Amino acid sequence: MPPRDEANIRGWLDSRIGSGMRLGLSTCAEMLERLGNPERDFPSVHVAGTNGKGSLCAQLSALGSKNGLLIGLFTSPHLVTVEERTRVDGTPVLPSEFDRFLHEVREASEIEPEIRPTYFEVTFLASMLAFSEAGVDRAIVETGLGGRLDSTRLVAADICAITTISMDHTEVLGESLGEIASEKAGIHRDGVPMFCLYHEDSVVREAIESVGGDDVEWIDDSRVDAQSTARAISQEIGRKLGWSELETEVSWPGRTKDAFNWNGVECRLSAAHNKESIAHDFAQVSDDEHVLVIGMTQKEELASTIEPLLGSESTTHTIVTSVEGGRKPSAAVDEIAELFDAEVEIEVISDNSEAMERAVRIASENDCIVYVTGSVYLVGSVYSEFLSMSDSNLWDHLAVHPPRSQTEG
Repeated sequence: MPPRDEANIRGWLDSRIGSGMRLGLSTCAEMLERLGNPERDFPSVHVAGTNGKGSLCAQLSALGSKNGLLIGLFTSPHLVTVEERTRVDGTPVLPSEFDRFLHEVREASEIEPEIRPTYFEVTFLASMLAFSEAGVDRAIVETGLGGRLDSTRLVAADICAITTISMDHTEVLGESLGEIASEKAGIHRDGVPMFCLYHEDSVVREAIESVGGDDVEWIDDSRVDAQSTARAISQEIGRKLGWSELETEVSWPGRTKDAFNWNGVECRLSAAHNKESIAHDFAQVSDDEHVLVIGMTQKEELASTIEPLLGSESTTHTIVTSVEGGRKPSAAVDEIAELFDAEVEIEVISDNSEAMERAVRIASENDCIVYVTGSVYLVGSVYSEFLSMSDSNLWDHLAVHPPRSQTEG
């Protein structure tokens, strides 16, 4: 197949953003059939949940690699570049390779009757092609939204996992925790173990067990740190798969407590976007004096979502900025600003780069840190800006863990 120019295929991919979100399996089932069903060439661990599912996937990829396996890792959304969604051996596939898989997906979609896959579906399909070609021993696959009707439900999973269950995407998944739990438990396959993080709400547990039955295995973990919890669940799943329990090294920007230095100031990123995850991540820095930078996409429960950030004595200054990217437009910066207490000085700076430069100056003057939260797209923008100032290789930064050749236990 002669290569088409990169701008053309990337333009086609970007145009798929306008196709919105689609729940249902028929489109991807037909597309996978046209592509030769690459998802059947390897077993998968399928992961769902409200928060922490990406972290669990990263931990599983690292653990599988440490055990000598070639792992394919599909996660979303991405922070800096779309290739992050398609990692092999911990590292995103190269742009030229990703383009080639995109061409295959587009050509399959143009077969009559023409199919118009969404952006998420295209990246999922391209990932399945990448993993098949690479000959991965196993894939770790994160759901996009829900589970029962998510296109990732089509992978050949021999292990399933559910992380936290909380109120999110209620317009799609249901208006109660029980309804949301049922949708996410829809990743279950008969006879396939489904590891679930224990939920204190009996309604949630009953909803999951009503779907998964005897295949449900509860993991009761009291750790307060999300990464530690993800690591603990990964070890449980690893034992089921016969993997050795080994220490792993994971780099997951915006989800771990790792900080970076911006002109001499410590900056921490949190890709949290709902009340539960914002509360969890903010608790890790709430005792550290900081300048808060926040931006969010539009959502009905905006006031409730940012509630954990309000009234913090360690917040010395708040800067509200806009968010670009994703399906939803940015929440109005003035609307967000009005929700904060008047006691803390608040500025509105729509441009992300200018907002960060201002935050860094204030933090430097006050000898404190900068804390960025509210949207994965804001975190991606800030992290991308930071990487542009770095002389190191972008792909090295985007590797979620060392390759298996360096880590085999």
